[in-house]
Amino acid sequence: MKKQTKAQKFNDLANAIGQIRRGEPVRRIGAKDGSIPTHPVVLVDPKLLERDVLEQCLMWFRVHRIFHNRHDVGAGDIAGMGYATYGIKNAGDIIGILKPDGKHFEIECKRGKGGRLSLGQQKRMRDVRDNGGLYFAVHGVEELGHYLGEYV
Repeated sequence: MKKQTKAQKFNDLANAIGQIRRGEPVRRIGAKDGSIPTHPVVLVDPKLLERDVLEQCLMWFRVHRIFHNRHDVGAGDIAGMGYATYGIKNAGDIIGILKPDGKHFEIECKRGKGGRLSLGQQKRMRDVRDNGGLYFAVHGVEELGHYLGEYV
C-alpha cells in the first residue's frame, strides 16, 4: 500500500478531531489509500467475478460491432529486451471509439457486487471525461448497456 500524502494525513486528523468533538467514536472516513467504492447502478449478478464481467463486456462490443481493444498494463523482463513496462497506467480494461462522432471511451470492469477505484483510476476518469470522452466502471453487461445504449 502506498504511503499517505500529507493532505490525506491532515484530512484523517481533521476528521478524527471533529468526531471527538461531537462525542462520536473515531473512525476513518474513506479508505487509507484514497480509493472509493463502486456499486452497480442497475441490477446485475452479484456473484460475477471481474474476469467474467470483462468477458461479457467484450462479447457485448463484438455483438454491437463497436470498435474496441482489450487493454492491459504490466511490467517485467520482456524477451531479451530487459525490464520494460507496457500499457497506459490506470486506463480502463477496454478502450474504444464510438461511431459516428469518434467519441473515445474507456470501461473499467469490476466484480458484480462492487469494487474500488484507486486514486489513479479516479484521476484517469476525470481526465478522460474533462476531454470529452466516456469513462465508466461497470459491474455487468446490463450496466454497460445502460451506459452505452444510447450510442448503439
